[in-house]
Amino acid sequence: MELIGGLPYLVRQADFDDAAGIGRVHVEVWRAAYSDILPDDYLSSLSDIRHSATWADILDDRKRAGATFIAEAEEDGIVGFADCRIERAADDAKKGEVTAIYVLPGWQRRGVGSALIEACAGHLALESVQTLAIWVLELNREACRFYEALGGESAESRRISFAGEKLTERCYRWDDAAALAGLGDE
Repeated sequence: MELIGGLPYLVRQADFDDAAGIGRVHVEVWRAAYSDILPDDYLSSLSDIRHSATWADILDDRKRAGATFIAEAEEDGIVGFADCRIERAADDAKKGEVTAIYVLPGWQRRGVGSALIEACAGHLALESVQTLAIWVLELNREACRFYEALGGESAESRRISFAGEKLTERCYRWDDAAALAGLGDE
């Protein structure tokens, strides 16, 4: 693997063969990020195999509206991923959403998350999407700080029930997906 720009990882669009690595990262990050938020029995029930199968189905769907990007390191394989699409709750093809973004704890604060957000924003901007949203559990303070550092504006919140818990999700929005992707006018 030839890495670009001296970074210790490469960001690229995922393909079907990446499903197992994405499933592994998904489960590992959930167990780390939500250990003080979700019940232990729920987190211990998460399965790399089930998550890998889910991602295989997603990546194999030729009619899917959206894209998945991975960050891949030469020695560690997939160290993070993000998924994006037209915003699920909107009836407007100009509104995009990052539906998932997870980076292994050992790779956080190394630019991986920012690069994945940029890849999603760029993909959506090239599809004529103008805005970007992401929903995050409000108790995941580290993720909230990350989105705020990227310029996301806290827009709204909603109550959800998940894993037997009543939780609040917060939405962060960016008004200019192209600018977030570094595709602005120069």
